[in-house]
Amino acid sequence: MRVSNILFKSAQNRRHLQSLALSVHFKQPDFGMREYEILSRASGFLLAVDPPDLSNSEGPYGHLGKSERERRLKLHKQDHKYSPAVGPANRELKDLGWLEFAPQEVRPTVHFVCSSHVLAPFLWKDYYPQDWLSKVKQEHCAYSLEVYDTESPGEALGKFALNPYPIHHPEGRDIAFIHLQQEEESLKIMKQLGVKIHNMRDLDSVYNKGDEVAFDGYVVAEQNMADYDELANDVVDETSSTAKNEDARVFFPYQEKGRLAYHTQDRFFAETEKPLPEGLCGGPVLDEDGLVCGIIEGIVDKNHANTQIAGSAAFMPNYMISPFIEYAERFMLQRILPKSLFQKAVTAKTTNSLGGGMTQGNQPNFSQQGNTTAWEEAFDRAVDQLKKNHTQEEVNAILNTIQEERNEVLDILDKEGGDLEEVAARVRRKTMEIREMIHEEYRQGQNADGARNK
Repeated sequence: MRVSNILFKSAQNRRHLQSLALSVHFKQPDFGMREYEILSRASGFLLAVDPPDLSNSEGPYGHLGKSERERRLKLHKQDHKYSPAVGPANRELKDLGWLEFAPQEVRPTVHFVCSSHVLAPFLWKDYYPQDWLSKVKQEHCAYSLEVYDTESPGEALGKFALNPYPIHHPEGRDIAFIHLQQEEESLKIMKQLGVKIHNMRDLDSVYNKGDEVAFDGYVVAEQNMADYDELANDVVDETSSTAKNEDARVFFPYQEKGRLAYHTQDRFFAETEKPLPEGLCGGPVLDEDGLVCGIIEGIVDKNHANTQIAGSAAFMPNYMISPFIEYAERFMLQRILPKSLFQKAVTAKTTNSLGGGMTQGNQPNFSQQGNTTAWEEAFDRAVDQLKKNHTQEEVNAILNTIQEERNEVLDILDKEGGDLEEVAARVRRKTMEIREMIHEEYRQGQNADGARNK
């Protein structure tokens, strides 16, 4: 992680940066390379894993609410290793994102979204058929992000390393996720620099021809190495290494507005005043509310046979991105949680229950049986399962944490007033409780493993 102190101070609290500059470096020993060299450059953006909690939106006294939330979080962290579950409370289990079933401390809170062909040009042989590129693999690559001032694009404000584990679309679409190293520390600095963490546009929002959208990203001022037919001689010549003399101004921030003009089943096209330049692939497409409605895929040739799209900016719409988010987050959760806990999360999300019986179809099953509902029965079954897998002391610790979560949600309901029905209150409480139960079982398992290893 590298930050320019002078530019850092000048950028604080006055920049609103929608995208980030992505660089992919490589070092293939078989080529005689002794240092990392640039392979490809383009744009990308940060996408929040957790949905925004609209109850925390800023109002005339928003700063007071924010201060109170921060105070509660600090108090919580004094007694707990992991942060409490976040996000809107009024959701059912099936509406939670996959990664919301894991505590924030053991999973990313943001994805860096970009084009797959930039992260791994060697996977895109139709784009890059060069023989030498076929010898480059993921293990030869290193990834980083840079933050540039949109008004003074000279030296980068900061440079941040990425984990070398990209996730590509399983069906070969041109989109990928990759994640920050030292995420918590990196995000603190990025937020101070004015980098925005985006949220997706609601899938229920309707698009209309002529809707205004904004494209954001970085123009790349020099050709990528992956575009060359042959490996350049200076890549293996230490004395003329481009890594030692990289142009600090290779990235230029760029914004352009357009209007929706045409669409196919899986791609939108927007008319812009002038064609988008090279380097914007992977950047965000934003609607008038600043929500992500797509990712930039490329520019249609001005001489394209279809005059309706010739010269247009092409982007993958949000409803095509959403299934990839589901795939990637499920893939990650499976590697984070123990097998038994992952299966509980799968059951909770896919059946809207923890062990079945909570809901049937899309409607909650609120049929009364004695003095309990199916929600309460499912909760009781979950507690019984905990008792089979944990000591009484561990079960008590888990239930105590769940009680804290319940009190927090009830406090929210009190502040929101009495316009919510009792059934909605039950749904809200139980959803949070079951998610927190999975979190807490993970925590107890980690604590037990740590104690055994001492």
